[in-house]
This record gives sequence, structure tokens and C-alpha cells, in this order.
Amino acid sequence: MSYFRKYFSRFNSDASFKITDKKLVSSFTDDPEFPFLVSFPRTGSHWLRLLMELYFEKPALVRAFYYKDAMDFTCYHHHDENLELSGRKNVIYLYRNPVDTVYSQLCYYNQKIDDEARIQEWSNLYGRLLKKWLVVSGEKPMTPEQAGEEFDKSEKGLRYQLIESKLMQNNEALQYKFEDLKEYTKGFVKTQMAQFGDNQIGEKELDDIVMRVLSNQEEVKRLSDQLKNEKLLNFFKESIKLKNKEVTYEDFIKEVYK
Repeated sequence: MSYFRKYFSRFNSDASFKITDKKLVSSFTDDPEFPFLVSFPRTGSHWLRLLMELYFEKPALVRAFYYKDAMDFTCYHHHDENLELSGRKNVIYLYRNPVDTVYSQLCYYNQKIDDEARIQEWSNLYGRLLKKWLVVSGEKPMTPEQAGEEFDKSEKGLRYQLIESKLMQNNEALQYKFEDLKEYTKGFVKTQMAQFGDNQIGEKELDDIVMRVLSNQEEVKRLSDQLKNEKLLNFFKESIKLKNKEVTYEDFIKEVYK
């Protein structure tokens, strides 16, 4: 990371340059083999193009960040807003979790994250693009119907996660800091050690293990999710009046997977 910070500091990525020479652009895009980068806004294409330009030492069409006098290009960036793009042999489709994408759109345009109309609007816009490109760019071929079902599942997750984010934003009991995560990880490590009969671990050794665990980003995410879920579960138990209802196992499964 320090290497990239040092390298980025040599350039000003905010001062980008639009390539307006139509003949130059078409000389690349008219070639059916020339790669296209397709993405929905707020899915990370800006950062991807920055990194690609630094790595390959040539920009993507039609905007250069560093190599503004380039005459060779990596790819052509396209949002495919009208779903008209077709006939390309080499397409890089940049996918981002629909939940994160819609949340990013709401924040970018200063819209409320619980605004149902805006959520539906962004979901529909991203859904149109996603359904098309899930069909043509996935590792396994999909029919339009399968792509629609896949996005519908994501949309349900989107609504839940936006509600979850709003709850955590408005309730201090659900918020946590890195120190809280360290303490949670300590408890997790102690439990794991106890399962193997080791109940005498010293504080320094415990701290060393915790820091090693938290140096792994995947473990940080996994433990953060566990801590968040525990906090949410306790919050729901305290805030919601539960009603007991007897159902068969089959009916329970149906309710869970609705």
C-alpha cells in the first residue's frame, strides 16, 4: 500500500483529460477485438481505470488521468445505459454487490437511505443492466429469466441491508469501534483455545494472537459480521415483542426462504 501511495503522489488524478478526437477513438472502437469495460455508475470503474493506467502506462478511452498524450489505450469504458451495446468479442463487465451500489448512489446524491422511491429507482436502473450482463458475461450461461431471479434475490438483500444500516446509524448500542472488535476477538480466541483444553493462555500471548488474526482482512470481515449480527439479534430481542407460533418443519423452511 505504501508503494501505491508513493506512486500516486507523483500524479494528480483529479485533473483528468477527456479524449475528444472522434477519429482516434473510432480507430480503436471500430475494431471488434478491442476490449470494452462496461460498468454501472458507482461500481468502481474510476479506481480500476486509475490502476490500469498506472500499470499498463496507457489510459482507457475516453478519459486519461496520467498519460494524457497517449496514442494507445487499454479499453473503452461504457456504461451501456440504453442496453444497446452488442457484438463485442472482448467485454470486461465490472460487477459490484447491488446493495453496496445502490447505497453508494444514495450517499453520492445525498438521498435518504430509507427513501423507498429512490431505492426502487436505483434498483430498477441497476437491475436492467445487471440482468443483461449476467446473461452474457457470467462463467455459467444464464437465461434472462435466471438472471432476473438472481437479481431479485439481491434486491431483497438490498432492502434488508439498508434497513440494517439505518438501525446501526441511529442506535449507539449497535455501533462498535476497533477496540470493541479486539475484545470480541479475544473472547472468540479464548473459546477456541478452551475447546482444546488450553485455559491458561497469558494476556500478552492472547494479544499477539488477536493482532495476528486481525491482520487478516478476511478474518476482520468475518468477525465484524459476527459481532454486528450478535448486536442486531440482541437489539431485536429487546425491541420486538415475540409471538410463539407452532409450525411444521416444512412450513418453517418455506417462511425462512420466502
